[in-house]
Amino acid sequence: MLFISFALVLGCGGESKNEKAKTPEPPKQAQASGTAKMIALIKEANAKIDPMKVQFASNSRRADLMKGQMEKMTKPSARLSKNLKYAAELLNAGRNEQAIVEFEKLLGLTAQYSLPPNYVYQIKKMLALSYMRLGETENCIKRNNEQSCIIPLKKKATYAIREASESAIKIYSEMLKERPGDGETIWMLNIAYMTIGGYPDEVPPKWRIPESAFKSDYEIPVFTNISSKVGVNTMGLSGGVCVEDFNNDGLLDIVASSWGLNDQIHFFVNRGDGRFDDRTKEAGLEGLTGGLNIRHADFNNDGFVDVLVLRGAWYGADGNLPNSLLKNKGDGTFEDVTIAAGLLSYHPTQAAEWADFNLDGWLDLFVGNESSEGFANDCEFYFNNGDGTFTNKIMDTGLGTYQAYIKGVAAGDINNDGWPDLYINTLTSENKLLLNNGATQTGAVAFSDITSSAGVGRPLVGFPCWMFDFNNDGWQDIFAAGFGVPEGHQAAQLAALNFKERQFAGGAPKLYLNNRDNTFTDFSKKAGLEEDLFVMGSNYGDLDNDGWLDCYLGTGTPAFTSVVPNKMFRNNKGKSFQDVTTAGGFGHIQKGHSVGFGDFDNDGDQDIFCVIGGAMEGDAFGDAFFLNPLGQQSSWVTLQLEGTVSNRSAIGARVGLVVADPKGNQRTVFNTVSTGSSFGGNSLQLETGLGNAVKIIKLEVLWPNREQTKQSFSGLEINKVYKIKEGQAQAVEVALKRFDFAVQ
Repeated sequence: MLFISFALVLGCGGESKNEKAKTPEPPKQAQASGTAKMIALIKEANAKIDPMKVQFASNSRRADLMKGQMEKMTKPSARLSKNLKYAAELLNAGRNEQAIVEFEKLLGLTAQYSLPPNYVYQIKKMLALSYMRLGETENCIKRNNEQSCIIPLKKKATYAIREASESAIKIYSEMLKERPGDGETIWMLNIAYMTIGGYPDEVPPKWRIPESAFKSDYEIPVFTNISSKVGVNTMGLSGGVCVEDFNNDGLLDIVASSWGLNDQIHFFVNRGDGRFDDRTKEAGLEGLTGGLNIRHADFNNDGFVDVLVLRGAWYGADGNLPNSLLKNKGDGTFEDVTIAAGLLSYHPTQAAEWADFNLDGWLDLFVGNESSEGFANDCEFYFNNGDGTFTNKIMDTGLGTYQAYIKGVAAGDINNDGWPDLYINTLTSENKLLLNNGATQTGAVAFSDITSSAGVGRPLVGFPCWMFDFNNDGWQDIFAAGFGVPEGHQAAQLAALNFKERQFAGGAPKLYLNNRDNTFTDFSKKAGLEEDLFVMGSNYGDLDNDGWLDCYLGTGTPAFTSVVPNKMFRNNKGKSFQDVTTAGGFGHIQKGHSVGFGDFDNDGDQDIFCVIGGAMEGDAFGDAFFLNPLGQQSSWVTLQLEGTVSNRSAIGARVGLVVADPKGNQRTVFNTVSTGSSFGGNSLQLETGLGNAVKIIKLEVLWPNREQTKQSFSGLEINKVYKIKEGQAQAVEVALKRFDFAVQ
């Protein structure tokens, strides 16, 4: 079942653009009043949700309600039908052993009631899946290690408790004798054999997925998942992430959410010794729950990065939950200022974008709300008043009547005129590319829809998106990921076709290269993007510091059979993407959500944090933290940009680094300040790989202001960190604490 949402609530304050200061330890104080009010609003909104109408909320409660309904039924056929729904809800709730009992009972009744073959087949499928989920709980969750759930499973990841997988294998084998072409069952059979170490040898050849299907296109070292060793493997459902130095101590921290109605938001502070501390309570965040996506930016230009929490996505007409703007108070605490900022809104939301659309030095916010048949919601476009408040001027932008099932949104300057343009990825309609025509008399901006002429309206079933410079030519390209195909095939079914038969159904992401004339070329197939990917959380970064931007795609759907690998693609010098999923150890088969790239240990390479977990109550899993092993093998430079005329975060600032290799050959590496994907949260500092460069010839910065101020800097050295302040003539070297993560 598909749902889409895109909304954001943001706030702004009028503090001066003071110098960046290190945050002191948080004081012990009562929770801020704005936060207490928001907690009450969240609880009130949650209480209005009917658990019998919303598929992805309160699965345990719904199962109990169904049981009560079933026990009152006297008509055998009606009772049997309700029993099947009850068993399925037990599975959704994670009550796997109870689900197995119910499905076994139902299977025993099939002969008595002469049920049709398809009905019986579906019961078998659900029973096998219940065994698979039981095996995951007993092993992947309770006996988790750094190799768990990363395919193809290595020896350390195979199950110690095998009985559940063996039962699933028996059922799947029987099912395939009946329907040998069932791709979903073929995929699940291969995964089941992997869990007990029986893949590939024990898988019957006619159903075996060849080992070659998992081979990477390019070899890179393994990025080990060290989340449990560093303290960030929180169990949760799908959610968002923000990677940023929230306390200004020179170390990247993490804010992560889980979308369950009562799931706590978490704030992890980097200690600088190989561990993170959970400072959620100390930060005043306790009680703030939910949020499928979160987005960060310094909305009030005070030098401390704030967080926006988006709620209500996928809940349809019942998704009227309030968003939250969490103001970073600079003392280690956050306060919810949604109401004070004028951003209180009740719409199903998941995607939004911060950018200074009118180039007045303050970040604005576009909110794309979820609309579909039976419920309609207008988009919102909040312009920053520079005094801690926002004003919705959606009607002034020309987007006042636009409604869609918005799943992703990205801002970027596609024509290099200095004004941020907007790309919208939708779940059930053509996407939109909106050209920014500049400021209006009301302080808003006006957009023109150039989707058709630009040629960027696909995929039709869309999800996350972003703008980046794929081929390093100084022009922003567009990456628009899909969420399957219009026919609605299951992820596991298409995975079997892709991996076993090399057959593709058209669900690959779209990579659009900028032609520099407001049109784009669909480069997806030439880039090697053919696989049908159900992409959710995602982001881009530079795995190997070669100066070419790579991307990590979290995959899956709410279905428990969507145990398909998250995918990592390496940028092959702007010519293609190379699949390095298996080589790098990135093929996690639990649901992949929001992704953040960042240099957490200040060693010059980017590590990766990924929220892991599904939609259903019973699909919780621990988050992943992939440690980059490459270190100083390639050159790099990290730039911390600060706007003065431009927005303080310098979001939208573009840099070009002219570098020289050992032979004196020069090239330019381009990068733009951004948090990256619409469903991800990279650090705002520019961590830029320089490949085999031995010298930085020149750095050019194009600031996001109306004058398009350009500054040039020389004298920078490789493998160092610099602060670049708008208007100051010199880059200032920054000494950051470097440390090693404890991985033993």
